[in-house]
Amino acid sequence: MLERLMAFLGLVDRDADEEYDDDLQPDMEERRERVIKPAAGEASLIIVRGASGAERKEELAESIREGKMLLVDLRGMEKEPGQSLLDFLCGVAFANRGAVTRVAGGIFVAAPRKTMIEEWEEEYVAGSDDSPGH
Repeated sequence: MLERLMAFLGLVDRDADEEYDDDLQPDMEERRERVIKPAAGEASLIIVRGASGAERKEELAESIREGKMLLVDLRGMEKEPGQSLLDFLCGVAFANRGAVTRVAGGIFVAAPRKTMIEEWEEEYVAGSDDSPGH
């Protein structure tokens, strides 16, 4: 940088293009080294079924912290352990500014960020054939 200033002031005779190329090459190599490459083959959605989820709470919490979504099926579990797992996952998701949303009876999605889940509701027109109960 000092050499550029001196060349600009005319104190040193140096080709500015040559110096620019010398400075640019190490910068580009440093940038290439800093690029973070995504891990190949890792799932971004983990499906948890039954009692195995209660035994692996810490692994599931770490998955949420890493930005992975969980699809949790509690239908085959007893109420108390299932509620305990759900409460734990709600706490982990909340701590990561995420959310746990009920998808169906006993099935939940735990997302690390609230913006990852979008809820759609269908509107039924009274008197149409598509309304509930038809």
